[in-house]
Amino acid sequence: MPDQSAPSVAAEDMTLENALLGAQNMQRHGDLERAEAVYQRILELMPEEPNALHFLGVLRMQQQRHAEAAQLIQRAIAAAPGVAGMWVNLGNVHLDASHFDAAIDAYHQACELAPNSLYVYNNLGLLQARRGNLDLAEAAYRHALSLAPDAEYVLNNYAVLLTRQQRYEEATSHSLKAITVDPSDPRARRTLSICYSLVGDMASAQQALRDWLDMDPGNPEATHLLAAAGGLPTPERATDAFIVSEFDSFSKTFDAKLEMLGYRAPALVGAALAQALGGSPGAGAAGDVLDAGCGTGLCAPVLRPWARRLDGVDLSQGMLDKAAERGGYDSLLCAELCAHIQARPAQWDTIISADTLCYFGELRAVLQACAAALRPGGHLVFSVEATEQAPQGYLLQHHGRYAHARSYLESCLQGAGLQVLSLQAQVLRQEVLRPVQGWVVAARAA
Repeated sequence: MPDQSAPSVAAEDMTLENALLGAQNMQRHGDLERAEAVYQRILELMPEEPNALHFLGVLRMQQQRHAEAAQLIQRAIAAAPGVAGMWVNLGNVHLDASHFDAAIDAYHQACELAPNSLYVYNNLGLLQARRGNLDLAEAAYRHALSLAPDAEYVLNNYAVLLTRQQRYEEATSHSLKAITVDPSDPRARRTLSICYSLVGDMASAQQALRDWLDMDPGNPEATHLLAAAGGLPTPERATDAFIVSEFDSFSKTFDAKLEMLGYRAPALVGAALAQALGGSPGAGAAGDVLDAGCGTGLCAPVLRPWARRLDGVDLSQGMLDKAAERGGYDSLLCAELCAHIQARPAQWDTIISADTLCYFGELRAVLQACAAALRPGGHLVFSVEATEQAPQGYLLQHHGRYAHARSYLESCLQGAGLQVLSLQAQVLRQEVLRPVQGWVVAARAA
């Protein structure tokens, strides 16, 4: 609901400057409808007024109408080509739409006009990192830190880049500096704990996480990672609070991050489904399908050709919003996966779960729920991360995901009454220059 404190304004009753200021104030308060009306009225009177075009473009970005946003800001730039902020926001539009090369070009234009812009160099670093241009990303971050050595968000982003390059000592140093600047910064504390874990210094990792919990008691991410570092008993699964916190926070950048990591799980489960069904996609060949833990909908393009009906469920509303934008689903529901499936016996012909069950350690309950939710002869296809040996059959890794042993998977599937059709070792993605090994499983209900 718009903030009622935002003032009313009529563009024709005041100067251009005051009309723009009033509309911007509305926009900041979330009253996009009234702000848009003012910008549109200004453009009726002055069709190429650059500030009205620019701010209306930013408003379109807020509405996720990226193509219109880019067109409006490009018109503003044509009318006022020397304004760095317009190029910055054009870059932001392209970044938000995952058009990374276009965003880089726009930010470079902004750099030429404003060579000391900390914000632009930070965003350039993020973009170059996503494109895999790690040397260029590092150069951008180093330049940003030369402008503002204590900019904690740049320190954080640089530390993440250094971690990707396995330069853990440097990453630790930058994370510690970020914490000094802002002790409440959760990103720095997470990166610091993971760096310690990756070099095997579990005592320091645990201490970093306890310090985080001292600053923010009960934080679900710190609590889960402390268990992953061996400072608490291993839970049977990640808590709902951890899942929501983890995925809501980076739902907008999730797809870009996975692209950067060479993420293969949707393609792998699609191939396993095709093998289980024995052919090419046919209309409705997989029947009614559930994408369990659908996230941003990366599996939708893979599953839609097979599905008569495609449902998605996820615990993160932020992720579901992105899945709705992608499209392809007949329904999307925000709910805890296991409870949702348990409540729907014999509901689906196929259940797919790509890299969602890696947030479950104990799999017996969720696999039994899946077996009951499948119609006779239905298929379950899923991926999890792999480990060779684990005392419980699974272990909680330093980054908060579980890995499972093959023998444990076979035992759980058999106990749920599911016939294993295939259980393949696959590389799911890359992390910190290392392949993430996983299992891709296809099974059939009795």
